[in-house]
Amino acid sequence: MPEKLTFTVKDIPACTRYGFSARKIWIFFKTLVLSWVIWDFFVYLGFFAAGCDLAAKWTQSRLLPLPGSLFWMDPVPVILLIVGVVLIIYVLMRGSLMVSKMTFQQLRGDEFFSTSDAAAFAKGHSVPLISIPIMLVMTLLLIYGAGALTGLISRIPVIGPVAASLLSVPLWGVMLLGVLTLFALILSLKLLPAIVACTGGDSFESIFEVFSTLTSQSWRLCLYWLLSILIIVIGGAAFLLLSSVAISFLSLSVSAGAGDSGLVAALASGPQLLAPEALPFFSGLLGQQGDVQALSGLAGILAGISGTAILLVIISYFLSSCSSAWTLIYVVLKYRKDGEDLTDRADREERREFDRIYGDSEKDSEARKTELSG
Repeated sequence: MPEKLTFTVKDIPACTRYGFSARKIWIFFKTLVLSWVIWDFFVYLGFFAAGCDLAAKWTQSRLLPLPGSLFWMDPVPVILLIVGVVLIIYVLMRGSLMVSKMTFQQLRGDEFFSTSDAAAFAKGHSVPLISIPIMLVMTLLLIYGAGALTGLISRIPVIGPVAASLLSVPLWGVMLLGVLTLFALILSLKLLPAIVACTGGDSFESIFEVFSTLTSQSWRLCLYWLLSILIIVIGGAAFLLLSSVAISFLSLSVSAGAGDSGLVAALASGPQLLAPEALPFFSGLLGQQGDVQALSGLAGILAGISGTAILLVIISYFLSSCSSAWTLIYVVLKYRKDGEDLTDRADREERREFDRIYGDSEKDSEARKTELSG
């Protein structure tokens, strides 16, 4: 049954309910794991290019290395790091696109829109996620280049300072455009997946929607975003509380059967075991005190991986709620600025496509019947 929206701020708190979905959490869990792998690959590749002792670095960092001082002394590792970060941003935006599409289908009343359907949609609509940030970054570089060119002109004897003075006011206007472009770039990282998921539009329509939403609904955008953060924090705290109760119950049940086996302590210390450099002071998980020495060998490694997986599931719920929130925000803002119900628009487009396909078939069949009867 389609969601009855009021197209007001009252619709935003539903983001935690839409985010609490096993399928959406699973999408972001896989997204986080893939992002982690990309980070490890490019950072360790950067250390290798910098001539670092990889064995010593592995002992120090394990599965979550941090770029050190040696890393920044060579441009090659820095370039590799930038490539890795860009890929991670794309992977996160693609995961957000899939979750936003599932949320939008839920708003339309389609509860059976599957993960594979979302993946197929993301595969066919990923171009705006790449092209729009690139266009915005290139625009910023051009604006920055305009300022640098003005600086070079000012170095020309006698004429240069005069020309730069004359260009200062137009250049100020260009820099205002640059500030707007920067805000649009930051906003696009979160709003763009929701726009593509709700409209299925191309790059031109999507970038128009980013700027249109930013300029015409800025105060509502800010208000809805702040409200969504508050709701997500409250919902996340509730999820953390339930998760803490669950792991406490796990501790009690395991202790009843095996005594002090150290399993829960090993689970709680999982993130620190896998990322000792990034999380040196991580003492426990969900209220349970961790101990990296609680289990040894393969059992300790598997318990550490399991504990880290629990942490990733919790983070995935936060990300799922955020993507659902941005979907709701865009649907409401689109109605407020254009008076258009995107769920109704999607229904009309599907109906036209259905009529185009099956309507033509019916006409052909009727034509054949007429020919045969004639």
